[in-house]
Formats: sequence, C-alpha cells, structure tokens
Amino acid sequence: MRTSFNLTKASLLIATLAAGLSVHIASQAQATLDSGTLIINGQISASTCLLDMGDAGSTGGSSKTLNLGTYTTAVAGAATATGGTFGTAQSAVFSVKSASGDGTACTLGGSGKWDIGINIPSTEVATAGGSTLLLSGGTASNIAQNVGVLIKTSTGPAVTAGATNVNLSAGSPTYGVLLSSSSASAPNLANTDKIALTAQFARTNASAPTAGAFSATIPLNVWYK
Repeated sequence: MRTSFNLTKASLLIATLAAGLSVHIASQAQATLDSGTLIINGQISASTCLLDMGDAGSTGGSSKTLNLGTYTTAVAGAATATGGTFGTAQSAVFSVKSASGDGTACTLGGSGKWDIGINIPSTEVATAGGSTLLLSGGTASNIAQNVGVLIKTSTGPAVTAGATNVNLSAGSPTYGVLLSSSSASAPNLANTDKIALTAQFARTNASAPTAGAFSATIPLNVWYK
C-alpha cells in the first residue's frame, strides 16, 4: 500500500533577498537599504511522523528557506556557459522523525521506506547545458532574467550536501520527482536515511543575466510505502 504522510504541505523556499525571503541579483550601481522579516510559526500534527528540516523552527513551521545570496550582474555574467553555476551553493537536509518530539527516527509502516516527491510545473523549469533548472516565480518586470537554480540531491544516514543533478522534468505519475534519485519510481529510503538538497544559481542561456529578484517555492510531499 502506498500513501503519504498527513504532513504534505511542507515547502522549500529558494530565495534571493539578503533577509532570507528573497535575494537579488543586483547591478553594480544599485544601492538599497537593508531590511528583513522575522517569521514565527509552528504546528500541531496528527501524523505519526514529522518531516525534519534540520532545525526546530523550520520543522515546526513546515517551511525551510535557502538564501542563495546577492550577486552583481558581473559575477552572474562570469559564468559564461549555458548551465554554468555561480555563487555559493546552499543546502538543506531532510529526515523523518517521530512525532513524539524526542528526535528518534520515525517507525514507518508497510515496507518501511520513505521519500520526498516534488511536482514543478513545466513553465517553472528550463533545460540548460544538459541540466534542468528551476525558474523564478513573479512577474517579468521584477525577476532576474536568464538565471535559474540547479538542484542536486544525495541520500544516506550522514549526507550534508547534494551531489546528483535532479531532473525536474521527469517524474512518476504517482510520486512526481523523487529526491532520492531523478530516476526513482517508488520510495526506497530507510527511516534512518536523510536527503540532502543543494541549490545554486546557474545560467539558463547565453544571454547576459539581468538585475532582479529570484524566488521559488517547492512543495514537498513526503511519501512512504
């Protein structure tokens, strides 16, 4: 039997504003005052398992933010190859823990396997240099053009960063794209395994990147079998 945890509305926000909500690729002549936002959230779960996002705040609120930083158009343009990455990669590590709050691994039913599936609309994906890149949301007037984000993952009991490119365009009808592998067709991780997801800026084409914001939200569906 295949089913999903009650907790299926977790999300990963990949952003480009220095405060952790959105980060900008800024022109060198641009200067703005810094600002920030503090979000306090939490949840009471009816599920027997929780998706651990690496810290109590993000786990309780079912939301994790990866701040990729702010870079000039000159830095972005230095990655001349289509699909070429730039900037510092940022990672998040996911695991399934007992809802009791004691930090122990979740006891899964069935075959005792789990995974995270994502579904990204085709309009939010671009193919560049043999990889699929996540595109920013928002309107054309305020987003950085010719820039996307490369997603990599790795799995295991002690992973800290992703190493394998995720094919955002390939997924099963049931689970979507499983983060354990771009070709996985069913959940296959042990309850003690973790998923490391790493995100980094990349060029979507040969045109020069433009100044603007980047912000994209990835819905995370936790599946087990």
